[in-house]
Amino acid sequence: MGSTPMAKNRRHKLILGVVMLVVFLGSGLYFTMVKTVTITADGEHLSITSLAGRVEDVLQVAGIALEDGDVVEPDLDQKLVKGMEIQVQRSFPVAVAVDGDVISTRFTGGTVAELLKQLGVRVEDLDLVEPALTWKLNSDLPQDIYITRITKDHVVEEREVAFGSKQWAEPTLERGKTKLIRKGQSGKIHDTFEVVYADGEEIERTLVSSLVVQEPRDEIIGLGTKEAWNTISADGSAIRYRDAVDMTATAYYPGPESTGEWADGYTATGVKAGYGIAAVDPKLIPLGTRLYVPGYGHALAADVGGAIKGKRIDLCFETYQEAIQYGRREVKVYILD
Repeated sequence: MGSTPMAKNRRHKLILGVVMLVVFLGSGLYFTMVKTVTITADGEHLSITSLAGRVEDVLQVAGIALEDGDVVEPDLDQKLVKGMEIQVQRSFPVAVAVDGDVISTRFTGGTVAELLKQLGVRVEDLDLVEPALTWKLNSDLPQDIYITRITKDHVVEEREVAFGSKQWAEPTLERGKTKLIRKGQSGKIHDTFEVVYADGEEIERTLVSSLVVQEPRDEIIGLGTKEAWNTISADGSAIRYRDAVDMTATAYYPGPESTGEWADGYTATGVKAGYGIAAVDPKLIPLGTRLYVPGYGHALAADVGGAIKGKRIDLCFETYQEAIQYGRREVKVYILD
């Protein structure tokens, strides 16, 4: 027997009820699992409805790709909840030159100090940071960072101080000669400098102090004051002399035959003219100097003459005949004092 129309109708109603129940239950489950969240990225605000379970999943659904260094809040592993606001902060490339190396990284923005802290780069008080630690970096104006290590040190350098020279009279040394009595010794000074280095290279130095560790000692030069005496043998005895000069000697008689109107018998120094008196050029032989002239004998430079210039000497004789007989000669005049 086949089913009655009433039985078939009941089955249809039952199947329809089951289908409606399944749809109802499925709809409830869907509305329970689906979530609408807001994503802020790249200057845009997106409202996304999704069944995604985590933040990372919903970003993939939204087609938002992440770069290394990008910061997402909440974290990528965070469970997605309805109404969640997700912030994607983009990073930008930054290079930090420090200690002879270049650190390439990505940064989401902030001050130079925050970037260096993030990288674990220490900055000492004297270091030069360009741009400054307070400078704010952003993607619109990315900027490389340069850190110059500034250090200071104290350096001591020794320099030499030249010695001087002094002279003194040395009575044991002949006149005109010199002798080193004491050697000179250079002095020493320790100069202390504050030296500033930039990345190990000296850029500045300032003298802080100078300390004399050894005084210079002047050299002493002895100037001879001792008269250099020589001797000649004359008239059976030794005559000591200081110097000898080759001269042209002439003879004169203090009478009118030789001196004309000046024949008063006295010399220019007031000494009475006679044998042993010589006329000289005072520029060469000072008046009052004792002399010895071979072939004439001892003489005193006590007179002058208009024709007696330079290496000329005029020897006085007692008579006119003696003067004529002596005439003119080349002689060596010995200076006795």
